[in-house]
Amino acid sequence: MKIGITGAAGHLGGTICRSLIEKGYEVIAFVHNDIEALKYLPITIVRGDILDRDSLKGFISECDAVIHAAGAIELSYKFEQNTYDVNVIGTKNILEIAKEVSISKVVYISSVHVFRQKPYDISLDESRPFVSDDSIFYDQTKRDAHVLAQEAAKNGQEVVVVCPSAIIGPNDYKPSKLGKAIIDIYEGKFPALFKGGFDFVDVRDIADGTIAALEKGRSGETYILSGKYYSLKELSSFVFEAKGVKKSLIALPLTLAYAGLPFIKTLSFLSRKPPLYDRLYIDVLKDGNKVTSSTKAKEELGYSPRSLKETLHDTIHWLKSQQKI
Repeated sequence: MKIGITGAAGHLGGTICRSLIEKGYEVIAFVHNDIEALKYLPITIVRGDILDRDSLKGFISECDAVIHAAGAIELSYKFEQNTYDVNVIGTKNILEIAKEVSISKVVYISSVHVFRQKPYDISLDESRPFVSDDSIFYDQTKRDAHVLAQEAAKNGQEVVVVCPSAIIGPNDYKPSKLGKAIIDIYEGKFPALFKGGFDFVDVRDIADGTIAALEKGRSGETYILSGKYYSLKELSSFVFEAKGVKKSLIALPLTLAYAGLPFIKTLSFLSRKPPLYDRLYIDVLKDGNKVTSSTKAKEELGYSPRSLKETLHDTIHWLKSQQKI
């Protein structure tokens, strides 16, 4: 069976390619530019752009099913044209062309952040309402694409949606923002951290959960693929443990982070370097549900996420093997 995957050169996309190969599937990778994460893999690589319907149709026509992992991540409260085009229009193109060429199934990779995170201490599952139009714009675009996928399923297409939480783990070639944070913590570049955290989940578990959704997921259904909530302080402790050192970073209150914004902006201006953090970064740390539920995925897909401690030990080992730390 030929499985096509968009965003194949990304952290998650590349890991899905590896998992598909291990499970005996033939993989067709749709990539835009960089292919470092796919070097030496026994796959077919098709270059194109999800906003170019001709190249997209040529790719999809060669597949039996498609996993749509491509996306643009630009965190802002303002409208971002490229983010909208890639995340919404790109998804619309894929769904329409998949229907046109009679693809057997599409799995769309959404995000747990399409759902309202509040109330933070009450379990967040697939029944939670979507975010509003005053949320981070990226979340809005993933929400709109998520709705397009649901509508396509209602209109007769075989479409399943999965919603990962904060993805972390090996095979992070670029690396991602979380990958960079792990490297910086490992190398001692953070004298302290802020309070707050995320529901972290291993990229390999998301890959396996996505493939399970392809194989067993019910059309029109959404499956949250989460791990467990950890504070940044707990994350750093696991990183130091994997490094083999005993160290603990101070966790500063978020009120102090907000108060320090003017200083951070001035320092960034004077040094001509990107700011260490901004208001949106603090808002994201603050707005995280601590009890995100993947019960539905566990029951229907056999989803089984591993511990963050195991993930970080494997990630540090992989970063060392790639000479990134």
